[in-house]
Order: sequence, then C-alpha cells, then structure tokens
Amino acid sequence: MDVGLLGSFLVPLSSAIAAFGLLPLARRVGFVDHPDARKQHGVPVPLIGGVVVFVGLVMAGLTSGLWHGQAWNWCLAGAVALIGIGTLDDIFDLSARWRLVFQGMTVALACAASGVYIETLGALFGGDVVMLVGLPGLLFTVVCALACINAYNMIDGIDGLAGGVTLITLVGVAILSLAAGHTGTGLFAALACLALLTYLLFNLEIPLLRGWKMFLGDGGSTLLGFLVLWLLVAGSQRDGSFPPIVAVWLVGVPILDMLAVFARRLLSGRSPLSADRIHIHHGLLARGLNARQALVVVVAMHGAMVAFGVAGTLAGWSELTLTLGTFVAAGLYFSLSLLLGGRSAA
Repeated sequence: MDVGLLGSFLVPLSSAIAAFGLLPLARRVGFVDHPDARKQHGVPVPLIGGVVVFVGLVMAGLTSGLWHGQAWNWCLAGAVALIGIGTLDDIFDLSARWRLVFQGMTVALACAASGVYIETLGALFGGDVVMLVGLPGLLFTVVCALACINAYNMIDGIDGLAGGVTLITLVGVAILSLAAGHTGTGLFAALACLALLTYLLFNLEIPLLRGWKMFLGDGGSTLLGFLVLWLLVAGSQRDGSFPPIVAVWLVGVPILDMLAVFARRLLSGRSPLSADRIHIHHGLLARGLNARQALVVVVAMHGAMVAFGVAGTLAGWSELTLTLGTFVAAGLYFSLSLLLGGRSAA
C-alpha cells in the first residue's frame, strides 16, 4: 500500500482513538480548563488536545519513515519533553522564568545533538549570505524557538486559532518540501495536517462531536510552536527547500501578533509579559465579530502570508524582495493592531 495513503488513514484514526479514550479520563481526574472571567467557555474543558495531536504526529513519523533518522529522533524527544513541560504548566502554573529556562534547555539539547539549527540567514539584503556558524547559530535557533513556542501559546485565545494557523503553515511547508524533492519532510508535514484536522474537529465541536470539546492546553500550544520551528529550520537549512526569510512568511500571524503586542505593551510603559486583551483576535471581538468570524479573519490573514511566501519561493523571487516584504507586512500588521485596539487590563 502507498505510504501516503496508509498514513492518511492511520494518522487521523490514531488521533481520534486517543481523543475518545482520553477525554473521559481527563474529566475524571480533573485535567480540565476551568471557566473564569478571562475565558469564554462556560464549562470545564479537557486539556488533552496536545496529546491527541502528538499521537497523530508519532504515527505520521512512523508511516513517513522519518523516525528512522537520528535528527528526527531528537525532534521526537524534544517534543515529548516540551509537552511534559507544558502539561506541568497546565497543572501547576509554572513561573514564566522557569518555563522559558526548561524550554530553552530542551531546544538547545535537541538542536545540538541533531545538528538541526540555523546556520545561515541567506542573502537577506541581496548581498553576501549571512552565516551563523556553531554556537551563534545554535543560540539564535534557541531564541527563535522560544519566540515561536510562546507566539503559538499567545495566539491560542479562541477556538481553532492556534490549530488553524499551524495547519496552514504545515500546508506551506509540505508544498515547498515536495516541490523541492524532499518527500520525507513534505509527507510528514502533510500527514501532520491530518492530526491537526482531527483535533480541530473536536475543538470546534462539529455537530457529531457535541460534548467532546477539548483544548490544546499549554502542552499542546508548546508542541505546535516547536513543530513549526523544527520544520522551518529543517526545510530552510538542512533540506534547502526554501530560503530562510521564507520562514518568516510561513510563521506569519503568530509571530507578528506577538511582536505587535510586545511593542504596544512597552510603548505604554508595561512589561511585555503583562496580561491584557490586545491580541488581534481580541480586537476583532471588541469590534463586534463573534469568535467564529474572528477565527476566519485571522486564519485568512495568515493564509495570505503563507501563500505569499510559497508563491514567492516557487516563482523564484529574490530574497531581498521577500525581506523587504516582511517589513511591509509587519508595518501593516502593527497599524491594524493599533486600529483595532483592545483592553489593556486583564
């Protein structure tokens, strides 16, 4: 049987089995997100979405054969450790400082042991290639990983958003990897989409799954951020499927939203880590959109950015063009963030 066909059956099946098996258990042991003043749901919701996605990713790696490679084994080990850290945060509410330390150590170990880290930024401004050899490259990768992990944690504010933007990013990685002839990475990214789709069906509570709602939890959003980071580094560095600057387009809205929120907090004299409701989805909700409408708008914005990066790569646009485009996109996004506004108080 064709590997892709087999995976397209086994990945969603394994995720669905995990979902139906773990949801009752999570309710029984109290591993749920309780409603409060800052949350929209009215009943406790199990926090097992990350595990459901992870089970599908394991199956995706098995069917695509990626787990046979040492580098991807370290990806798997790092994912397990980061899910564990996120789950502990869900249970014990770890301090941001210790969470960042554990995340950074995990990423550094996985990247150093596997050799998958950022060694070049490409010809960002049309001149010489910017190289980051050895320790500087590893440290820069850790910084990017922490930014990516926490960007996905911060964007996880309404149903379907973190999963939706990750899904579109994985589609972009799959297209570019397959177009460049790297079928292993491309097949894994495509199969990972099916694991995310399975989670989204439960998270968005389609009619057949009423009463089976789940959230990613910090463990799940951490997993998604790490998965995206790993695929972008592998695709742009080891495989060479796309220039490094395209990674910015593929990560799109989550990273721009985090930077815009941090900038607005600093400009108002507050800590960049302070709590508020000024993310893009909060602004859309404040303007009268409901949660599903806000989801569609943000996912569409992210899809446009990913499409631009994919189209630019396939069309052979210069890295300078793609770099300048990121500044334009960032300026437009920051302007939109200011226009939409939001509440600074938690």
